[in-house]
Amino acid sequence: MEDSKRLIILEAATRVFAEKGYQYATIADIAKAAGISTGLLYSYFENKLDVLLSIILKFLQTLNAANQECVGAARGPLARLHAVLHNFEQMLFRDKESLHTVKVLNEALPHLVMIKEEKLQAKRRDIIAENKILLETFDAIIRQGQLEDIFDKDLNPAVMRQVLCGAIERLHYGLFYSTYSDQSIGYDEKDAHQSIMHLIEKFICKK
Repeated sequence: MEDSKRLIILEAATRVFAEKGYQYATIADIAKAAGISTGLLYSYFENKLDVLLSIILKFLQTLNAANQECVGAARGPLARLHAVLHNFEQMLFRDKESLHTVKVLNEALPHLVMIKEEKLQAKRRDIIAENKILLETFDAIIRQGQLEDIFDKDLNPAVMRQVLCGAIERLHYGLFYSTYSDQSIGYDEKDAHQSIMHLIEKFICKK
């Protein structure tokens, strides 16, 4: 079982990074938000980059684990695609707090050669590996749908996947902006979900 204090730090850091931006957030900010000392925080993470990498890695690992479970239970490519996208949506809009994750996932990670610490290099490689699993999950479902003549065979599965994932991310980034700026963007969570469902029907499913 993952250390509860570590989870508290990651949740606090996600809020701080989302509200201040990674560049301007400090370890002291994160420690204060987590209700701990900076010394205790350093016993869990090497530096601010370690915290950011840990947030992203945990998100991908959790999402991939949920996908593995639901893909095995769902019947047919369309049901599997809906299930995976539902997991993605749930993690990004489980509640108001989870919207912070949307903002953090948009942070650009430094290239591997720019990371000096071997431990952090390994963590970034883990992120790349988990992201590859996520992409392959989408692509395998879409390819199977094409084989079964459910999805449009003329479209590249990788492009179809990027369109869907990009649409979800941007729609939920808008919800984050609306929630924390008090400015309406003209749609809510229900609208975002319905739009994704229509996108699958119009863009991916065979006419």
